[in-house]
Amino acid sequence: MKSEFESASGREARCYHFGEDSWRRDLVQAYSFRFTETPDFKQAKDHIATEANPYHREGFDNISLLSPSLYTAGVKATLRCAFEGLGCPEIILVKKPEACADGAVRYGECFEVVLWKNGMNVWRHFIDETHACSWHKRLGLTLPVSEGDIHELTVETAETSIRFGVDGVDIELRTEDLFDTFYVGITACEGVVRLYDFSIHYECNHSVSGGIL
Repeated sequence: MKSEFESASGREARCYHFGEDSWRRDLVQAYSFRFTETPDFKQAKDHIATEANPYHREGFDNISLLSPSLYTAGVKATLRCAFEGLGCPEIILVKKPEACADGAVRYGECFEVVLWKNGMNVWRHFIDETHACSWHKRLGLTLPVSEGDIHELTVETAETSIRFGVDGVDIELRTEDLFDTFYVGITACEGVVRLYDFSIHYECNHSVSGGIL
C-alpha cells in the first residue's frame, strides 16, 4: 500500500509550524510498537502538546510525527520545544514504519535523541519478527535543562555519526549502524511536552528511492 511517505532528493528545507493545523496533512502521526494506545496531540494557539493520560500504560501520551520523506546521512533536524516534569521531547530516526491493522502507523527500529531536565540521552531501539521491541542507551549527557522554557534541540547525521545538541551545546556520537535510509521525526512522551516547530534541512546529490510502507 502506498503511504503518505515520499522520497527526498537534492537540496531542501522544510519547516512545520505547530500553531496551525497544517501539520496534520504534512507529517505522519505514528506510534512505537511498544504501545497499542493511539492518543492525539492537544492543539494550542502556538504549539501542540501531550499531557497526562490515565488510559495510557505510561500515564502520559506517547506520540510521534514522521517526515513525509525518506532521507540519508546529511540531514539536519531542529525542534523547538518545552517540557514539564519528566517530559521528554525527542528527535527520532526511524528505519521502517508500518501500517497496522487498526489503521495506525507504528515503528520499531530507530535512534532517539532525547531531551529532558537532566540533559540528553541517545537510545538505539530494535525490533524482532514478532514486533517485540528492545533498546539500550548509547550515550547520556548530563546538564541542567530548564523546565517550561523553549529549547532548541538539533540532530545532524553523517554516514557513521550523529551530532546532537541543545541551545548551542553539542556532542558527536559514533553510530556505525546508522541506517542507510531513514525517516526523520519527533516524539513527545513521559510527561507534559510542548512542540512549537520542527525543521529539516537536507543536501544530497542523488535521489532516494522508497517511501512505501
